Amino acid sequence: MLDLKTDFVNALESFVKAELRASGEPADYNNEAIRIVDARNHLFVNVGRQQTDQELGIYSIRDLCHVDEESLETVPDRMRFLSIAREYFD
Repeated sequence: MLDLKTDFVNALESFVKAELRASGEPADYNNEAIRIVDARNHLFVNVGRQQTDQELGIYSIRDLCHVDEESLETVPDRMRFLSIAREYFD
């Protein structure tokens, strides 16, 4: 079970990083959202400008990031991803 969660976290982190690169905006100003279509198969899709709606599996990219204490940059939040993984794999 731990491997499923770790794989999910790694896949979601890669997707969020790719979305941030594609948008060209800092995470603080990014208004895009992603939807988790299939957690087990790591299928995610950008759903445009929306707010987080956990019931529908939609998460604002901004809500999936946090400020790194060392670099003071906004980066994807692996602990948040792990929390989301628990919803699907526990």
